[in-house]
Amino acid sequence: MDPELAFLESQKEYDPAGDYSHVVPDQDAPADEEEEDYDPSSLLPSYPAQDAHSLSDQSASMPESATNTPPTDSAAGRKPEPADVAATTLPLTKQPRTKGGFVDESEDEEDEVPVSRPKAAGSAFLNASGVANSPQRSLSQTPNNTLPPSNVPLHSSQDQGPTGVSSSTSVAVNVTAPTLASAVPNGGTPMPDATKQAIPDPLNTASARPSVTPVTPIVAPPPKARLPQDRVGILEDRIAEDPRGDVEAWLSLIEEHRRRHKIDDTRAVYDRFFKVFPTAAEQWAEYVNMESELEEFGRVERLFERSIMTCPHVDLWSTYVNYIRRRNNVTTDQTGNARSIITQVYEFVLDNVGIDINSGKIWLDYIEFIKSGPGVVGGTSWQDGQKVDQLRKVYQRAVSIPTTATLEIWREYDKFEMSLNKVTGRKNLQDNSSRYMTARAAIAVLLEQKTKDLIRTTLPKLPPAPGYDGYKEYQQQIQEWRNWIEYEKSDPLMLKEDHPSALKKRMAYLYRHALMALRFFPEMWYEAAEWSFQNGLEKEGNDFLTQGIEANPESCLLAFRKAHQIELSGEFEDGEAGILRKGEAVREPFNKVLDALYDLTSKTKKREEFSLAQTKEAFAAQQAAEEATRAENTSNDEYSDHEEEAAKLTQKRKEKEEALQETLRTISGAFNEQIHTLKKTISYTWIALMRTMRRIQGKGRPDAPTGTPPGFRGIFAEARKKGKLLSDAYVASALIEHHCYQDPAATKIFDRGMRLFPDDEHFALEYAKYLVKQNDATNARAVFETIVTRLTSKPESVARAKPLFLFFHEYESQFGELAQIVKLEKRMGDLFPEDPQLTRFASRFSTSTFDPTTVQPIISQKSQMRPPMPSIIPTVEEPPAPPPAQVQPKQPSPVLNSPRIPPALIAVSNSPKRPFDDLDNEQAQPRKLARGESPLKGAAGRRLDAARRNLARASEGVSNIAVPPPPAPLPREINFLLGIIPGAHTYKETRFNAERMVSLIQSVDLNRANLTPNNQTPVNQAHPPPPQMGHWGAPPPGAGYQMGYYGR
Repeated sequence: MDPELAFLESQKEYDPAGDYSHVVPDQDAPADEEEEDYDPSSLLPSYPAQDAHSLSDQSASMPESATNTPPTDSAAGRKPEPADVAATTLPLTKQPRTKGGFVDESEDEEDEVPVSRPKAAGSAFLNASGVANSPQRSLSQTPNNTLPPSNVPLHSSQDQGPTGVSSSTSVAVNVTAPTLASAVPNGGTPMPDATKQAIPDPLNTASARPSVTPVTPIVAPPPKARLPQDRVGILEDRIAEDPRGDVEAWLSLIEEHRRRHKIDDTRAVYDRFFKVFPTAAEQWAEYVNMESELEEFGRVERLFERSIMTCPHVDLWSTYVNYIRRRNNVTTDQTGNARSIITQVYEFVLDNVGIDINSGKIWLDYIEFIKSGPGVVGGTSWQDGQKVDQLRKVYQRAVSIPTTATLEIWREYDKFEMSLNKVTGRKNLQDNSSRYMTARAAIAVLLEQKTKDLIRTTLPKLPPAPGYDGYKEYQQQIQEWRNWIEYEKSDPLMLKEDHPSALKKRMAYLYRHALMALRFFPEMWYEAAEWSFQNGLEKEGNDFLTQGIEANPESCLLAFRKAHQIELSGEFEDGEAGILRKGEAVREPFNKVLDALYDLTSKTKKREEFSLAQTKEAFAAQQAAEEATRAENTSNDEYSDHEEEAAKLTQKRKEKEEALQETLRTISGAFNEQIHTLKKTISYTWIALMRTMRRIQGKGRPDAPTGTPPGFRGIFAEARKKGKLLSDAYVASALIEHHCYQDPAATKIFDRGMRLFPDDEHFALEYAKYLVKQNDATNARAVFETIVTRLTSKPESVARAKPLFLFFHEYESQFGELAQIVKLEKRMGDLFPEDPQLTRFASRFSTSTFDPTTVQPIISQKSQMRPPMPSIIPTVEEPPAPPPAQVQPKQPSPVLNSPRIPPALIAVSNSPKRPFDDLDNEQAQPRKLARGESPLKGAAGRRLDAARRNLARASEGVSNIAVPPPPAPLPREINFLLGIIPGAHTYKETRFNAERMVSLIQSVDLNRANLTPNNQTPVNQAHPPPPQMGHWGAPPPGAGYQMGYYGR
């Protein structure tokens, strides 16, 4: 048997149809998903179609063959076995009832359709699409076969390409009639022809978005990994899994096809790549260069038509100029048409990207091209004069634009003018010098400050999530772009007054350039559109919004802004037909973002189930390997204690099982957080749509017939059917009914929401606030007690009840009885012991502007408003702070109450003569500052200048008294010793605190101290005072004391 056929025969068991994408989407079984209305047809099981697609899919997963020999009929005809279909019960459709203008679903919504789950949790996956040609996933969580295969001869995956289309088909599709490079569209202006119809390419035809309608899950076989040598298939899997995030996979796949010299496959990947990254100018240039090397000039021109007008990138436009010059050889041209075409192309290019700071090379090339033309600079013929005029015009345009070559162009312009006529040249240079200096100053700021740390890439990246790798760097780049934009808005070239259109052009160009790098950052699209609308560029603003939505279909910000613009400026006819058309136009951006969000929610749910199943499979494989090893060791060891080993084994299995469950809970928690965020975004998008449709179409009705405006009620009914809603949508709908129409349906919506979201504390809080506004305190307390009892029954949910307690405590404090307040505070103290009782009591009387705990009236300014005293004794650990600048009071006369005048005060004199230099004090040396040229020359000017300086110094109160120099630095050895000595906080013994002692002495009131002794007997004055004694001891004999020692 042929070795290749034998290899293909061995691959029969490989099933390319296994895919985790068969996972069922979120069925919204919980009550908070409010999936009331089901389509019975959507619950019918879908069976995989057995057709020729399975052949192509199976081929795409095989390694490349050396001879590309197709397999035998038996191998090619192998089909996957049908999966087991889970049985479900289909609900019967019945006519909905209406109550209060809404569908009464009290019976329909209570029963949920049971969703069957896979029996094998670790090795089986759920099938949501029910088709056989679904993408296959590898161990890297990426689909293997993502594009719809075609009925083509079977080849290996490497030769067939990503779409399953043969090379001959790709070539036939892309071959078109070549166009002449000299044909300049639009009447001689070399810009792409946007009116040409693009030839449809089956390789790049986007498939329809998969439906998110819930279907019965089908157990699918587990996915199998790609073979290591199937590099193209692995890269295709990565691209299908993450088309916008895995840029490296795109570039690697293109490089792989080019390395294999598969040009048609490379073109197909390029075309798919530019649907995701249409502004990747570097890749457009590489694509053009590849076609130029192959001399496919017709393809090159079509690529330029698709790329240059959407990519304001200097390198790509330089490639366009080089191509035009290549195709129009001025050396062999005898008619002069080639030079005319190249001149038009240069003007077209410079008009579009000539304001870029990197466009200096194009300006220099254009100048050299003009110099190489017919005529002599300085000649006398008409052709020479025409050449001089053309050069002068280009020079004057170039020197007024800040580019990297502005200085070089100015030097050449100077030489050019001075070589012709010095008088006329000086005049022309003087007329343009101001614009040149402005441009030169601007380019210095741009190069040294604004673009120094800016990465001017055209290959965008998705913004990292906060707290993850690359977030700070991405935010830094956003700030750099914004700094540049703000600098351009400040009009450094002073164009706003004389050339406002030039300023708008520069701003629009900068925004387009920034959006090439920040394509997936919706805020930059919004800022660009908002600037355009504010400056009267409505078309550019709408283009920014449209392109931003294409790049970020999940962005509700851009969808809201687009709908706002349509509602604000849309012109529609009067009457019901106009209202209907306006509503449909406004709904378009909302529909796009909702479809993208629902699709992303389903994908996230599939990823969660795939991750859980993969984790279980890895755990099961590890367990099987350990069991095999343990069985082998047990058979070799006959003397071991089997009971003890069995106990240890059981304990180990239990620990591993607990670790597995913890891992699964962590994975589910992370995905649930993502899904909750998506559901919240979906809910608020529906809320925004309800509010918009209320403004346009009014209340409406939930069962509006075709051709009738549905209004906000119809939108709410549609949102409930679509699902994925949180309680916020019910709150918003009820409040619209209450505030706009005073309709009792608001209460019914709140009641329905309480049944759907029984544990949602935020919904209960809004419901209670609504009832309080309705003066229905009884039902408000009932809602409060119901939800609080349910939440406080579980320890982990006690904290969620705190907002409800705070609201009702405020309500009872303002309008309730004291017994209710005390009872409520007692419950709060038991449930939240960490809250201070003082704070709880003070909250009775607190408002947003008053807090009784912070009120501190000033009773004594002397004791309560004493200024803080500075530190008295500086320590080694904290060097003394420099003394504050002392303001010298104005002296009426330099002669003070002193026999001599201090030397430092001599400088403060009104004499017009300069004071003597203080050579002994370097700090007192006057600073030598450059001053402007005085209109008065000689001594008079100097006297006036000195008087002006003295007057300014006197008015500011600045003293010329020399500040003592700081203390000399300590020696290096002492600094080292102080550095290794432990800090003061490490000493635990009692230490003398000089600062506290000084503070104590300062706080002593000597006026209140009683310094006179009490009940002191006066000394007998008839006797002399006792003599001074140097030491303690008995009194000297014969002293004559009668009162004892010390006269007592």
